[in-house]
Amino acid sequence: MTRLSAWDDDSLPVASPGNLNLQYSGCWGITVGSTEIAVLGGAAHLLFFDVTNPETPQLIGKFAGSATTVWREIKSYKNRVYAVSDNTSEGLMIFDCSQAPDTIIRTYWSNVLFNKAHTITLDTVSGRIYLNGSNEANQGLLILDVSQNPDQPVLLANQNNLPGGYIHDSYVRNDTVYASSGYNGYFVYDCTDPQNIVTLASVATGGYNHNSWLTADGRYAFYTEEVPQGRPIRVVDLQNLANNEIEVVYSFLDGLLPGGDTLAIPHNVYIADNLLFDSQYEDGLLVYDISEPTQPVLIAWYDTHPENTTYNKYYGCWGNYPWFASGNIVAGDMQNGLLVLKIGSTGTAFKEHPRQRFQVSPNPASGFLNIQWNGNSSDWNWKIMDQRGRTVQEGSAQNQIALSDIPNGLYYLQIVDQHGNWGTEKVVVIR
Repeated sequence: MTRLSAWDDDSLPVASPGNLNLQYSGCWGITVGSTEIAVLGGAAHLLFFDVTNPETPQLIGKFAGSATTVWREIKSYKNRVYAVSDNTSEGLMIFDCSQAPDTIIRTYWSNVLFNKAHTITLDTVSGRIYLNGSNEANQGLLILDVSQNPDQPVLLANQNNLPGGYIHDSYVRNDTVYASSGYNGYFVYDCTDPQNIVTLASVATGGYNHNSWLTADGRYAFYTEEVPQGRPIRVVDLQNLANNEIEVVYSFLDGLLPGGDTLAIPHNVYIADNLLFDSQYEDGLLVYDISEPTQPVLIAWYDTHPENTTYNKYYGCWGNYPWFASGNIVAGDMQNGLLVLKIGSTGTAFKEHPRQRFQVSPNPASGFLNIQWNGNSSDWNWKIMDQRGRTVQEGSAQNQIALSDIPNGLYYLQIVDQHGNWGTEKVVVIR
């Protein structure tokens, strides 16, 4: 990945539990017209940036809270941004971004409905807000509605006795809540009727279930477990949800520092199209191709926290936002602030579908693999990766690759030329 820009202000307040110096927390994004806006939680502020020009992010809004805290989380709905914090009594903040980048207006700030919440989830179809880990519904969900008036939340339900208890974070789609309930596991609730929530299924997950995201078709969910260290990202199959069944079908972890398989901490994962974006603390931001959800392939990463060459737990990349139409990605680092990133070594987006750029034969292959490259450049490189994204063989432009040292299995051939054009093709090696 390429870093297009970074923003950090060392003069801002710091929250320092255990001397960790956590200056920033959650991040999110919103697009208003053609303006792309990043929002970053600071220890004492909500910070708004115009990142439409990704090389020069502009701070366009800085709103102080009433306390310093480690936890600020943000979501967006229409042209509004909604923010909560934990370990405070700040309640809910709402920001009108309709006049951005010229003006950001805080239209609502009240703790009448609740004092604190650990995270916020927003169903952008129904206009419902789901507050996780709030003081009012600490063992369940506090549900609000902003569909009628985005600046005046209405309380729909206080469900304080759900089977999964405390919810650390959740994902919601079509009034179904996928709840990461810490050590109690992963729970799925039908919240069509907020006053009568139905538990659809649950699964014990072992570690501290932290967050999750669904694939576009809703068949699979990917979840993280923050504690203990070294818990992999897990893939669950939801196809039998109607029969009250959740099945864990795959696990993976790519720690990029020494001891990564036992010490890395995936924190927050999000899905855009067929890519999974994993904010993995000291490893930074990792991107996986999940076209086949049970065979994720690591295709890109950026170390947002290069200061740490060993794992020290709570440093580095907290979250990210990968849905801007420009293809730019924002990531929030707890100590280093806001980073604007792009997939691809040249800072340009992936330009071509794999099959538009090259063909391979035979496939399946045994002794060799032929490559027919259709790009405009003769200066290109190739590499063969296994299913975990690890390079097993690589080289410069050539029309035939010997496969004698590669074991049987499924691999990915990736080609990148000097202009940033790229392609990836699945290759099966058999003997």
